[in-house]
Amino acid sequence: MKLPDYIAENRRKMAFLIFCITIIFLSIIVTRGIHYEFEEENFLPENETVKANEEVLNEYTNEYMIPALVKSKDGNILNKTDLLEILHMEKRIYESTGAEPLSVADIIASVFLSSNISIDYEEKIKGIENISNEDIIKLFNFPFFPKGIVSILLSKDFDAKNITAEATVIKVSLNGSLYKDDERALEEERKVKEAAGGSYEFIEPYILGGKLIEEEILQISTESLSIILLLSILFVIIVLFLIYRSILDVVLSLLSLAIAIIWTYGFASALNYSLNPLTMAIPVLLTGLGIDYSIHLRMRIREDGSTKIALKTVGTALFLSALTSSIAFLSNISSFIPALRQFGILSAFGIFSCLAAAVTLAPFHGKRKGEQEYVAPVLANLTASIQKRKKIILFFIFVITIFMSYSAWHINAEFDMMKFLPEKLETSQHITYLIQNFEGVQGEEVDILIKDNMTEPEKLERIYHIIENAGNDPYVVKVRGKAQIVSIFSVMKDYANKSYGLHYNATFERMYNMVFYENGLPKENATYEDIAAAYALLYSIAPDDMKHVIHKGENYDGCVIRISTDTGKKEKNISILFGELKKDIGGEKAVITGSIISTFIILKEIRSSQIKSLFLTILFSFIVLETIFLKKKKSFALGFIITLPVIISSLWIIGTMSLFKIPLTITTVAVSSLTIGLGIDYSIHIAYKFLEGKDSISSISRTGSALFGAALTTIAAFGLLSFSPLPQIRLFGMAISVGIVYSFILCAFILPILLQYWKSLRHFS
Repeated sequence: MKLPDYIAENRRKMAFLIFCITIIFLSIIVTRGIHYEFEEENFLPENETVKANEEVLNEYTNEYMIPALVKSKDGNILNKTDLLEILHMEKRIYESTGAEPLSVADIIASVFLSSNISIDYEEKIKGIENISNEDIIKLFNFPFFPKGIVSILLSKDFDAKNITAEATVIKVSLNGSLYKDDERALEEERKVKEAAGGSYEFIEPYILGGKLIEEEILQISTESLSIILLLSILFVIIVLFLIYRSILDVVLSLLSLAIAIIWTYGFASALNYSLNPLTMAIPVLLTGLGIDYSIHLRMRIREDGSTKIALKTVGTALFLSALTSSIAFLSNISSFIPALRQFGILSAFGIFSCLAAAVTLAPFHGKRKGEQEYVAPVLANLTASIQKRKKIILFFIFVITIFMSYSAWHINAEFDMMKFLPEKLETSQHITYLIQNFEGVQGEEVDILIKDNMTEPEKLERIYHIIENAGNDPYVVKVRGKAQIVSIFSVMKDYANKSYGLHYNATFERMYNMVFYENGLPKENATYEDIAAAYALLYSIAPDDMKHVIHKGENYDGCVIRISTDTGKKEKNISILFGELKKDIGGEKAVITGSIISTFIILKEIRSSQIKSLFLTILFSFIVLETIFLKKKKSFALGFIITLPVIISSLWIIGTMSLFKIPLTITTVAVSSLTIGLGIDYSIHIAYKFLEGKDSISSISRTGSALFGAALTTIAAFGLLSFSPLPQIRLFGMAISVGIVYSFILCAFILPILLQYWKSLRHFS
């Protein structure tokens, strides 16, 4: 017995099976729960450069820095009253977390008290209380006052003459081990925020910790997508009533959709997936896309008169539609971005869940008497009009495709996690202000991570030459002609040379002079033990500075070269710098990393991911269709013809994105492949109806209502994502919606022309 016959004849058994599976997935959800998180790591490619950057953060970072933006209510943060409130706030943060914030208030108080910055807060507060605003102005004009360091902590509007600035940034420093523990990091950030809270007369503080921001994004995403899901379901109900005009059919369609969503959530829970803003959009996606199977099946049942006949005639088309859509989603498995892989797997599972539920809950009876179609005749008339001008229309499509292909070739790629921040969110506005008004926030650094034994003299010599060569590379920051590079060499020199740095230590100087030459290279008689002893001594004197450049481990098994750069964060400049640094390291076991290099690599991965997913979607969809239609009609060309409209639509949507300056991002990178995978459904249904012996106009007439309803619900679901407060999700929804519009137009009106040509040529041959 064939599967359609078995399903049609064993409806109760199939319904019971669906019920049992639903209970299993519900139990998984209840026992294991559904986890939500927004981690930047899930949106980063899993490659050597990104992993090296994470290693530098985890292993070579002493501090977990939380920036606190403080704005002045009176317009000048350097007033005595503002500085006093800053110190009171810092005191509460210190008492709550043990963190020692660094601010302009600390520096000013310490200078007035002629002491170091780590003095008692009560003394700092008394010190500021005993001075006037005029004293602060005089202090800034004092020759030895570190005005350069202080200006980094002040907003760009800092007036060095009148000593005024609108805002300052406070660097709250916590233990660097928090980079390895997200839960503890979030807990500590909450403590800082709570301690900094309160009513202030002169200042407005904003704690901008990374984990707090991620938590806020996740909360807003969850709330907004819940609303969008409800709106999409409401819209689908309206569309279904217009198409079915039957309460029972609407209820059964919604029930099948609910089952599919439960299965998908249960599957995610079983795989220990944590839902993020991208995967949380899947229920909305299934609402618009999964309902298509119910629409096509029910409309065919009404046409054929029974479920059994309808499953035989449209069953293969439905399966092919689900298969090609799943291929489009599963093509994201090739991505190096974990969030995209999870999105692809869950979406593909959800698609087949929708199909299984829709087939099982299909009605028994066909079309009711007196029922009239409204949409199909309109589409058929449009098709007839296009057929009369088919040569002009095809030429017009060809010209548009050439233009859109050219535009698509020039699309930009962009990676910026800040783009997930809702523009209207207060935190987003403060972060934007921080980035735009503080030079230090935007500073660039390229890191070279070297994992090897740092006590070997030969190894140190090779690292020394890398640093020397890197100092001459373009876009490396130079001050008074000297490249700004921090390494084990510069740190040791800082503590061993009175004239070189601020941290001179006589004890280390004696050890340094015994083991190293003045330039930092090991002396000829220096042994591994001598170099290790020098490291150990400096680690006891300056553990934080040493950890910044060398990994202690068991035997000093790695180091980082930190290079200050100024590429303007332009991809072309970063590419040039990256190429020069690769030449510098030669065959050394080193990885070039850092925030701007990681961004550069991620942009390359985004472009690569788009090409791979698009290629895989086209390839596997073509193979599936060729296999089916070669067997069905012995025609190799037919599979290509059916695929062609959606290939064109994918070029159109990428071209459109380029024209409207919408870049490829970690979310929009999947648009082109999804446009093919989702849009090909329309091609398949039209082709199947055409191959039943209908002409092109009749094909549209017989499938028009189902096609239009399916397209409308899909467009609406993705279109509602454009109301998401998260820009990345909003652009994703908008782009997919436009892509589906293109696919529907090309499949409904251009594919029939191509099929008619194929039929004519086939008969002619």
